[in-house]
Amino acid sequence: MRVFIAIPLPDEIKDYLRDAQNELKKCDSYAKWVNTANSHLTLKFLGEVKEEKILNLENIVKETALSFSAFKVNFSNFGFFPNERNPHVFFIATDNENRLKEIAYFLEDRLEPLGFKKESRFRSHVTLARLKSKKNTECLVAKTKEIQTGRSLPVNQIILYKSILTPEGAMHEEILKAGLRE
Repeated sequence: MRVFIAIPLPDEIKDYLRDAQNELKKCDSYAKWVNTANSHLTLKFLGEVKEEKILNLENIVKETALSFSAFKVNFSNFGFFPNERNPHVFFIATDNENRLKEIAYFLEDRLEPLGFKKESRFRSHVTLARLKSKKNTECLVAKTKEIQTGRSLPVNQIILYKSILTPEGAMHEEILKAGLRE
């Protein structure tokens, strides 16, 4: 099964992202917009995982949640991966990235012995769209300046998700939810 570990987004944040997307869609860029109902802040994408590893993953998610206290981050700016000159992914980033990096690297250290490739970089973001060309990226940049960021996102849970690919897009199903310490 296809699996990843992420911070869930509350409904009011998903509504905010949907409203931002609706404003940004006016740019008529050649983009596949993410369904905000599925939006999350990814800590680690694991890919295809055998069923027998799921219990180990659940234990790692629980251990991680118990090792960190809940906190908040704010959405800070919009951006492109890999960069604005060669845009493939359009996203909104968060501040307080160091706290999220600590969690991501904590996970990396525990996942590596299970055979998952350790990543040395982490960028806290929520994907808004996948871009098919550079068409109207300058419009996206201009429009982002009109959209208020600073919305607060509580980081109080970590979820192990199963991702099911369908013709309509990926569907995400919770395998395990673990709360961070209060």
